[in-house]
Amino acid sequence: LGHALWRDRFGGNRGIVGQTISLGGRPHEIVGVLPPDFDFPADGEFWAPLTFAGDPPRAAHFLSVYGRLKTGTTLEQAAADMTRIGGTIEQAHQDTNRGHGVNVIPLTERLKGPLRTSLWLLLAAVGFVLLIACVNIANLLLAKAATRRREVAVRAAVGAGRARLIGQMLTESVVLSLIGGGAGLLVARWAIDALHYIAPAGVPLVGLGHLGLEPRVLVFTLGLSLVTGLLFGVLPALTLAGQDLNTSLKDGGRSPSGIRRSLRVALVVTEIGLASLLLVAAGLTLRSFQALLSAEPGFNPEGTLTFDVSLPSLRYTTPEAPIQAFKEISERLAALPGVTAVGATSHLPLLDNDARRGVRIEGREPGSDTPTRAHPRTVTGDYFAAMGITLREGRSFTTADHATAPRVAVINETMARKYWPNEPTAVGKRFMLSAPEEWVHVIGVVRDVKFWGLNVPANPEMFMPETQYPSPARTFVVRTSGDPRLLAAAARDSVRQVDPALPVSQLRPMTDVAADSVASQRSGMLLLSIFGALALILSAAGIYGVMSHMVALRTSEIGIRMTLGAQPSAVMSLILKEGLSQAAVGLTLGITAGVLVMRAFRSLLYGVQPADPVTVIAVAVLLFTTAALACLVPARRAMRVDPVSAIRS
Repeated sequence: LGHALWRDRFGGNRGIVGQTISLGGRPHEIVGVLPPDFDFPADGEFWAPLTFAGDPPRAAHFLSVYGRLKTGTTLEQAAADMTRIGGTIEQAHQDTNRGHGVNVIPLTERLKGPLRTSLWLLLAAVGFVLLIACVNIANLLLAKAATRRREVAVRAAVGAGRARLIGQMLTESVVLSLIGGGAGLLVARWAIDALHYIAPAGVPLVGLGHLGLEPRVLVFTLGLSLVTGLLFGVLPALTLAGQDLNTSLKDGGRSPSGIRRSLRVALVVTEIGLASLLLVAAGLTLRSFQALLSAEPGFNPEGTLTFDVSLPSLRYTTPEAPIQAFKEISERLAALPGVTAVGATSHLPLLDNDARRGVRIEGREPGSDTPTRAHPRTVTGDYFAAMGITLREGRSFTTADHATAPRVAVINETMARKYWPNEPTAVGKRFMLSAPEEWVHVIGVVRDVKFWGLNVPANPEMFMPETQYPSPARTFVVRTSGDPRLLAAAARDSVRQVDPALPVSQLRPMTDVAADSVASQRSGMLLLSIFGALALILSAAGIYGVMSHMVALRTSEIGIRMTLGAQPSAVMSLILKEGLSQAAVGLTLGITAGVLVMRAFRSLLYGVQPADPVTVIAVAVLLFTTAALACLVPARRAMRVDPVSAIRS
């Protein structure tokens, strides 16, 4: 038993080992309980020995194999040995194993590989937000330093050395960063709980359940706080410590001349550039997610309820028994109010659970080209109607396609194009399953359906009638004219009326299945959007803070300008021009960098290019508008300066 199942279902009973439970009508002895930190696969609850009633078809590929290397054995040695074994099997079984080998990869790569690119992008987003915060604080401290020029000049005049002044400034910035780091830990405690809701459903994030503020995280946060404190404090410290004492004492520290304008401009431009880069990434991810949602799945998920039913082999012993049981369940479901169609399948779309079979196309010699394979799905006759799958050619299954009738199949458009490319139609053609060897007649062609995700192209697929290929497990699909959630209780009752002991699992609308299939992309988009919003807020705060300080320092200058005849609107335009020119430069650099960076993450985008004009224009307008608003308040304050009061002060 898994630890969570043992704790929740069996109350943590320490005497559970040796007891017997029923799984699928068959008694199983509990021989152990796994520790709480074992979570592979991430959704596993109990483990049982893998057994087969007979030899499984050699052409069926559905198992994942894991092995531990012997001490001293390298991955390359294991791969070479497995390649030799795969080649031997291929030579011995040309019909089923032609083109099949063994691909040996580390388990860590299997787990982390699909998520590595996304995690690097999220790490980069976090880093950019941190950089923006550092630049923001450095800019604000630099602007604040202009008001402390006289104070620092007096300290230096009475004997404070350069190193001591720099140390004082850095101490103040480090204290700020440590306070911020402590506040960040409090937010992180809440964010870890929120991460379990943001994390994509169905993606095995091994270790996520044990995530917490462990000592390594605390030490890392302390180190990062110290580094960032030094990073955003060093520029103001060096600027103040290196100022000219005579100039600062003469002008009273009220002039910004002691703070290099080029340095202030560079920091503002950097901040806007980093924010626009991050917003480009967030915008492209959002556009990609929108394109993914608009992708055609090949079926209609609206108004459809799905659930799984598995028949225990101990009670359904004959090949006809599962067919009869599923038929009775279908009839009861079809009689429910509002139900328009009922079907069943072995593989539901978008769930990424699959198998494939080798096939031999009639008229094509084996070995003449790449291996011919197709993915089998066992369905009932009304499945296509229940799922809203369009029949392009031919017919669907009928009662005439019974167990003793000639074998038939409905194929998808991809299989028709791939294996009969030069034929006007695939209907009427034949192919042979490699095991058992039997000819199958193509009676229809249906529209391509996305089984591996909305962003993954369809593979050759063949739909087989349930009557000819019976199985004890089925996923029912019930189409209703109303809300499918309201049908859940009635669907359970329909199954219980046929067999009270049958469990119903995965009861949910097909729209939930579709939503879960894009959960990974939705989570990434949400996180990037959060970081983009933080970058936007930080940038706006930084621009506003810097411009406010600079207006305060230029009060005397503004007063003189207005005394000499400058109009308030001209003063306002001067302040706005300075802020917006910096925003324009930062935008240009940031958007260009964002497009270049996202080219490295092109694999995460679907239906959109890194240089997407809609995204670029939207980011430019959003950030430029934000910068204009951040500059507007200080500009209006400058416009309202009283010349007499400004000169006197």
